[in-house]
Amino acid sequence: MLINDKYYNRIERNIGHTTSKEQEFIRASKIAIMGVGGLGGPLVDQLARIGCQNLILCDNDRYDESNLNRQLCTTKDIGMYKVDHLRKHLLNIDPEISILNYKNVRSSNIDTILHEVKVLCLSLDDPITSVIIARKCREKGIPMVESWGVPYLWAWWFTSKSIDYESCYEMNTKNISLEDLETLYLEGYRELLPKLVQFPGFREIYDREHGYFEKMKNGVIPYRSFAPFVHLTASYLAIEVIFAGLLKVKKKILAPNIVGYDYIRMKELRFTMN
Repeated sequence: MLINDKYYNRIERNIGHTTSKEQEFIRASKIAIMGVGGLGGPLVDQLARIGCQNLILCDNDRYDESNLNRQLCTTKDIGMYKVDHLRKHLLNIDPEISILNYKNVRSSNIDTILHEVKVLCLSLDDPITSVIIARKCREKGIPMVESWGVPYLWAWWFTSKSIDYESCYEMNTKNISLEDLETLYLEGYRELLPKLVQFPGFREIYDREHGYFEKMKNGVIPYRSFAPFVHLTASYLAIEVIFAGLLKVKKKILAPNIVGYDYIRMKELRFTMN
């Protein structure tokens, strides 16, 4: 299907930032978003407004009150599956959008989920599911972009030319089959924090209420999250998906390299994660 009048009226102000030919490619390309909470929810909202009409949403979580500080839900949505709520939300933006929802990503369905996917965004806090997704993306040559909802503007890509996901996070899982991986449990914050603390000033930003960083580090309290931080990152991910992933007019920063911006201290970021 080529661009029709209704679609054009919705995206006409994109043209200039994109060409008409590029906009048709954006419209038709299949994009998978793995995790539609703090990062993934605002991301899919922006992708729908950009004119992406072929989206896959994956998340097994329901909204609760702790999500209200940053996610695309209201008090009326508490208890709803995030993928079901967002499907309804996106159809109100674009009634012609095609959305495939999955509440579980398993070794048994990952090939079906990734069929014809052009770009995948990883925004999960589940290390095991992330490994399953990352391995299959690498096997199929699907570029995978990732960032975190922290006060630094950045994203990195996992491709055939980058370090693999498990090596990047120093996970002892590379010799475990996908089926056996599903029997394991890893806590997201324990895998993530050793990387996050390499960002300059990270501990100070998360410990303004003294003692909270250590509580978060030890799993006593959930990971801290703040609406402006996650929404800015979601916007940056949308830029990456479109201009680096689909149109290839922006250079992909390959993991484990970080190139970005610390917008609290107004400083450039440029380093390689250990």
